[in-house]
Amino acid sequence: MKCIILAGGFATRLWPLTENKAKPLLHLKDKPLISHIIEGLPRDVEVIVSTNAVFEDEFRKWSQNYPDRPITIFVEDSIEDDFKKGALGATAMVIQQMKINEDLLLIAGDNYFGFEMSKFIDYYKGDPLLAAYDIGDLDAARKFGVVVKREGRVVEFQEKPQNPKSTLVSTGCYIFPQKHLQDIITYAKKKNDDLGGIFEYLLQKNAPIDAFAFNEKWFDVGSFNGYLNANESLLDGQVIRNQPVKEVGNKFKGGVYLGQNTTIENSTLENTVILDGCMVENCVMRNCIVDENCTLKNIDLSHKMIRQGSVIEK
Repeated sequence: MKCIILAGGFATRLWPLTENKAKPLLHLKDKPLISHIIEGLPRDVEVIVSTNAVFEDEFRKWSQNYPDRPITIFVEDSIEDDFKKGALGATAMVIQQMKINEDLLLIAGDNYFGFEMSKFIDYYKGDPLLAAYDIGDLDAARKFGVVVKREGRVVEFQEKPQNPKSTLVSTGCYIFPQKHLQDIITYAKKKNDDLGGIFEYLLQKNAPIDAFAFNEKWFDVGSFNGYLNANESLLDGQVIRNQPVKEVGNKFKGGVYLGQNTTIENSTLENTVILDGCMVENCVMRNCIVDENCTLKNIDLSHKMIRQGSVIEK
């Protein structure tokens, strides 16, 4: 089995944090989001990270943290959002160009999965398999692919429906048997960015599809609020310091992350992430994400994303 992690989107809804950084490389709790995925995979699974030319160097640098893991960086030729291949188109391209001819674990790299990936793989019995989470609310389910299942089998799949028939949603983690790889290639020619649609296509062909239902934590980091909620939930009230960190006279509430070589003085931080190389002095910050090498002094901020290298003083 090979694994493709999709990491080619430009994530414009998360600018400025994603102006120069791919969404799967965003910091989540204590490491990049994609690192949570990699570290949860069995060590013998060969991983292919599919990204675009803009983020190639950043992913190659990140992959050096895993010298004992088989990781390939596959680069599509997109250099801006209007020309990206789409999630399914990128998958088809990797399958064809890398001549994949075995079962495929396909993961959306902007998702956090709290379940053990080995349990998901063990659940696989040779038919297409998707991981599904009960979001518990029909209105919330409209934003996702909705799974209708009976006795463990998927009987209907609705891609972002106006009237969901279930609160069980697809989470961007799938296994496709080798016999269905050509179906991915065929369907991608029609709808290159309709990842969930492949299941509607397979159901139309009467292909059996299994669902792995889980109730562990899951986050789709598709918006700033989603990103904030994921960090707050995973930090769970902890203050994590990636030393060295300099601190003088601060108050922390909720979950806080302080990156390497940060200096925090006389400040109040609540559910806030401060990345490497920042100086924060005499500030109050609630529910903020501060990118690397920022200098912030004498300010009060709430629900803000601060661009890398920003200098803000009052």
